[in-house]
Amino acid sequence: MDQCRALKADGARCTLPANGLHGLCWAHDPKNAEQRRQRASKAARAKPNAEVRGIKEEIKAVIGGVKGGELDRNDAAVMIQGYRALKDFIALERQVKETDELEGRLQALEQATGGREKGGRRWGA
Repeated sequence: MDQCRALKADGARCTLPANGLHGLCWAHDPKNAEQRRQRASKAARAKPNAEVRGIKEEIKAVIGGVKGGELDRNDAAVMIQGYRALKDFIALERQVKETDELEGRLQALEQATGGREKGGRRWGA
């Protein structure tokens, strides 16, 4: 397979394999510009969301309350258990979302390849 003929931002030649008629890799093919933009936007949003930041601040307040003597240690321990449960559910939501996104990408790949991998079998079958 040929190498992509595009140049990277630093002036070096792209090392990815070319897969289009124009000798470009997926990342440099102009027809994929919108998908690249969307993926870059998603990556920028990969920061902790407001819910996670809020829980983090609440946990810090609980710790401060125990240190300052305004909050009973037993009450704080129960609150921390609740925060731990929230953390687990946030992680579960993230995993479900990632799995759904990966499934969508896999389906797109299957459609693009005619539903076959090497050997003619479907992925996941």
